[in-house]
Amino acid sequence: MSRQRGPVRASRCKNDARRLVGYWVTEVAMCNASDIRDLFPEVKDNLTKVTWAHAVNSQKKLDDALQSDIMMLEADVIVGTLNTSGVNATDIPIMGHPPANESDLSLEDFLRQVLKNGKKGVKLDFKSYSAFSQSQPVIQDLFENATLPLWINADILAGPVNASKPDELFESFVKDTVQHFPTSTLSPGWTTRYGEAYNITDGQYTEEHVKEMLKSLSEANVTQSITYPVRAGLAANNVTAMESLLKGSPLESNATLTIWSSAGDHVDKQKLSSLIKTIGVDKVYLDVPKEVLDGLDVSNSTASAAGSLALGLTLVNLMAIRLL
Repeated sequence: MSRQRGPVRASRCKNDARRLVGYWVTEVAMCNASDIRDLFPEVKDNLTKVTWAHAVNSQKKLDDALQSDIMMLEADVIVGTLNTSGVNATDIPIMGHPPANESDLSLEDFLRQVLKNGKKGVKLDFKSYSAFSQSQPVIQDLFENATLPLWINADILAGPVNASKPDELFESFVKDTVQHFPTSTLSPGWTTRYGEAYNITDGQYTEEHVKEMLKSLSEANVTQSITYPVRAGLAANNVTAMESLLKGSPLESNATLTIWSSAGDHVDKQKLSSLIKTIGVDKVYLDVPKEVLDGLDVSNSTASAAGSLALGLTLVNLMAIRLL
């Protein structure tokens, strides 16, 4: 019996090593070349350093953004009319925000110019399922072999405060994104009813909002990176719900928050600072106005425990390879 323990133990060690390496390979595959930290290594483990351009929905705004040091370009996609010199096309994906229905920049031209520049990530915010559906072949054709960060965003659920329901067809948004854009970052959000337009300054994401979102992701068998767009003034009021959202995600290590805010929103900066510190700067993107950003205290924030654990597992996995 004693003579067999050595070989049996060695076999078990090798099996354990293979399982660890399998995990490591999966993690590496998920952290593909489209990860934002690959394009901007200076960010390291502090995602709050990522900078944003908003509503890049015209040729002028795109030109300005491409010539700047901005990292991520957020742009809205609708179906409408393209009006440029010598060109007039209707019912195609264009860059614009409702109620606009025409633009001098199509989705195709937008993506071609971004890819040619090669130095920016893209967040496409779809305002209707029709826009998303018609955009799919355009994105697939242009981004098939691209290595730039691509985020696919849409509000798919009703959120705070008694917000309106989004386009019902968006029920298939998550499944469609998983199927057609498996290397993109999925950005599923909630509609919100908050801010100056509604004269609402209080509210929060609830555990029920979180459960509904996680159910949608589970049903779609999501395996790619996820970032949840959450409104700053609402997210800061329920840190526990934000923690539950990340911890309950299909792959917690690949889940982040993108905290955003509209001009004029009431944001408790102390609470928001606390949220960021609790979650960790490696798990939070900040897409907020300068007056909000300047009022935050995240100077002593550190990476999350999950991020440190992921790094430790990677080192263990690298060591395990030597056992194969």
